[in-house]
Amino acid sequence: METVNRTKKLQIQEFNMKFDFDMQNFGEHDVISFDDEMTKFGKFKESLKSAFVGILGNKLVESLECQKIKGTKIYDGSRSDFTNWKWFTEGKDCEILKIGAKGWQKGKIRVRVTLEFEPEQPEIIEPESPLDDLRRMMNENS
Repeated sequence: METVNRTKKLQIQEFNMKFDFDMQNFGEHDVISFDDEMTKFGKFKESLKSAFVGILGNKLVESLECQKIKGTKIYDGSRSDFTNWKWFTEGKDCEILKIGAKGWQKGKIRVRVTLEFEPEQPEIIEPESPLDDLRRMMNENS
């Protein structure tokens, strides 16, 4: 069990180097709320990283394989397990054959995930103008 925990910690550390949040305006101790449940932003970020390392990469590969797309697992030769979370960091080696091309092009395919915060814009209520009464009176008299 200790080896599994140590391996998972190593994977999260590797993932930290490449996992980038575009939310520089928020500090580790800022608070985020979902349906009146609150947590510190730092814990939220770490939980997202953990989800990518522990679950989402494997779920992605599982879903692709259910749709008959094989060969999508990422194996790290230095360990005895799959490191499917690398879909979100380094990517998966592949080859693409484009119509009209002279041959296969080697490269990597990667899944990019964007986490954005879009603040709501407050509704601007314009104050009633003193001229509005005059306009109404003029319209009534017309």
